[in-house]
Amino acid sequence: MSYYRPFIASLGTGIFVVGIGGVVIYRYMRLAFEVVQSLNRISTTLEELKAKISELEGKVDDLKFGSRHTGFYSIHASTSGDDDDDAYVEAYSGIENDQDEVDHVRVSPTTTLREQGVLISAKEFFDKVDKCFDGTDADKKDAYNLLQNNKTRFEIDAEFHWRFAKATYQVAQIEGGRGNAERKREMVYSAKDLAEKAVNLDDNCASAHKWYAITVGSLGDYVSTQDKIKNGYSYKEHIEKAISLNPKDPSNHYLLGRWCYGVYMLSWLERKAASALYATPPSSTAEEALACFLEADRLNPGKWKENLLYIGKCYIELKKYSEAVEWLRKAESLPVVGQDDKESQEELNGLLAKYGSNG
Repeated sequence: MSYYRPFIASLGTGIFVVGIGGVVIYRYMRLAFEVVQSLNRISTTLEELKAKISELEGKVDDLKFGSRHTGFYSIHASTSGDDDDDAYVEAYSGIENDQDEVDHVRVSPTTTLREQGVLISAKEFFDKVDKCFDGTDADKKDAYNLLQNNKTRFEIDAEFHWRFAKATYQVAQIEGGRGNAERKREMVYSAKDLAEKAVNLDDNCASAHKWYAITVGSLGDYVSTQDKIKNGYSYKEHIEKAISLNPKDPSNHYLLGRWCYGVYMLSWLERKAASALYATPPSSTAEEALACFLEADRLNPGKWKENLLYIGKCYIELKKYSEAVEWLRKAESLPVVGQDDKESQEELNGLLAKYGSNG
């Protein structure tokens, strides 16, 4: 409104008022002048408020998308399975959040989000998260922060919740690798709840079933023997459901292989405990586990360190040591990227020290 000022000023200085009519005109003009001055002050205040709001929006966007943005486009190649390469589950072995209130609207792939002042689609947002999953531990933490800071926008979206479960699980493994056992436990349970919500939102989402299985299997260190056995059945049920929905995902076959291998390796005492709970306790063989791992490798040849490790371990159980060493050396040749790879490499070192002469 500032462009009115010169015009009104000229009126105020150029009018000479004579008589009663002139006085009336003068008073009306004076009143108009005061009104315009008030409007000018209001306009100035509104402009200042708009500038302040714009500044605050920029700060909020920075907080929502974290301080590290280089992790969106990781330069590290994936060394594991298809889109879920960091799955580490112990289904049977070793037996001894307040949500913000929002309008619950499903976010479609064309729904737009704001990233540092730039509108992006939900699909682009998920693509950024998925790229972080394939990177370093720092990249995986970026994925977690992105999802954590945008959870109110995807309250009833299964695609969001299985990713959030995956990110939470991955960060739990990172925390565990750093010795933060209690933080790992908290995040593992949180990941399971997120995956369960994803399954409830969409029972036909293969990734939701897969990550529910993974997170349920990861509870083994924190539950009783009875609950661990129950979780093992739930794990197998959801992995088989994931395979039926998406048989071309190598990680699904790897995870079923882990279940088979874990059951095969049960001790006599553990089998007796399972028999006490179920008329038909779980059973599997090294051959069945090997078939699953080989199928995972067929779908993603020679790129998954952990899967190659388990192929070698199956051959060891079958006493085919030369084949075992061949696969163990393939696994050893792959780079160490994340926490799971670090753990796999430590196990590889021990196995090659023991069986390497058979190669």
